Amino acid sequence: MLKELLKKVVAGETLSEEESFSMMESISQGESLEAAAGLLSVMSSRGEAVPEFTGCTRFLRENMTPVHFSGACTDIVGTGGDGGRSFNISTTAALVAAGTGITIAKHGNRAVSSRCGAADVLEMAGVALEATPEDLERSLAENGMAFLFARTLHPVMAKVALLRKALGIRTVFNLVGPLANPARAQNMVVGVCRDSLLTPFAEVLRNLGVENALIVHSEDGLDEFSSLARNQVAVLQKGKITRSVVDPEGLLAPELRTGTLEGGDPVENLRILRAILSGEDHTARRGAVLLNAAAVCWISGHAGSLVEGISLAEEAIRSGAALEKLGRLAQ
Repeated sequence: MLKELLKKVVAGETLSEEESFSMMESISQGESLEAAAGLLSVMSSRGEAVPEFTGCTRFLRENMTPVHFSGACTDIVGTGGDGGRSFNISTTAALVAAGTGITIAKHGNRAVSSRCGAADVLEMAGVALEATPEDLERSLAENGMAFLFARTLHPVMAKVALLRKALGIRTVFNLVGPLANPARAQNMVVGVCRDSLLTPFAEVLRNLGVENALIVHSEDGLDEFSSLARNQVAVLQKGKITRSVVDPEGLLAPELRTGTLEGGDPVENLRILRAILSGEDHTARRGAVLLNAAAVCWISGHAGSLVEGISLAEEAIRSGAALEKLGRLAQ
């Protein structure tokens, strides 16, 4: 199977959704490591197509450990790989958005391109990463938030870990993981590591039945909203995809657009996260969190606009609700 698919991609052809699904299945079963490495390398070099992303993501979704939640939930997650060395913006924004009353199923992993991933900083805060699906379901229902640790909920990733490590390059596995939320979040804010993925990712999520999604890449290179640069956005709503630009200059006060977004190790990033949630930080770091939390509020229907979303996010910080979410998550 894999050798035939390799011949096809080497010839310049694109795999269908069904072929991509079968490719993932064969790779996860350990078939022909040489052909698997060749396939992943060629696809990465030329750039994966929407049917390929869709088939690969569908395989992950059908083989993940599900987290069942009867109500609507939202995720904010990034592909990583942007090399921006930023603090945990999406994780902090997820806590703020949860503080506004949105149920957040935060999907994440350990660091990929940075020194500290979502799992790393939350573990430092006392959040149990090895929670069972039942624990996570209970947390969503009782706390309005849960952290879905990709490493424990996607057994396929464990099966291909050695192959990915041996390749040492970005492959489709790095990109489709964030699209496979174990709680099947109906609303998603997804950050991507390059502009060319904006519309394709919106198309993939539409193919997979996600109701509302916002895909973002900042012009300073981040896989999330930046407070220091304009942000390119693709929005999926009611089956329609639109493109727009979000400029923080028209949304945030000057102090919230001043400073750095750089982070550090888990200890430093937890300090930054707590400074923002406690209301101590009034720099660009807070601004970036407000923009990302506002996007979550808007795409989930909790706010009518980004402006309204920013106001809700500010109140979640001011009232202490965002910081309380961290405490409940770490219980």
